[in-house]
Amino acid sequence: MEDLIMKIIDIESKAQEVICDAKKADSELDARIKNDTRKLQEDITKKAEAKNASLRRLEEEDADKKIEEIKAETKKHMDSLEAKYNANKEKWVNEIVSGIIGR
Repeated sequence: MEDLIMKIIDIESKAQEVICDAKKADSELDARIKNDTRKLQEDITKKAEAKNASLRRLEEEDADKKIEEIKAETKKHMDSLEAKYNANKEKWVNEIVSGIIGR
């Protein structure tokens, strides 16, 4: 009978160890999951920030290129207007004066 009681105590002790090990493993798994989740979130954030910076840089380069194209087109038009003015200014002045004085 005493043997049976000792076996029951031994089984209970082993069961407690198994429960303790399971709780420890569960706790370690929770910690690992939290750590992995945090790392994934950090990686996703870093990738998103890098992609955002890259897109911003591309957009700024595109905007700068368009600005330069607009400036070049504006200069072309201004040069054309300046050339027309220089070629026709005397004629226009004479026409205006003639229109005013009625000749």
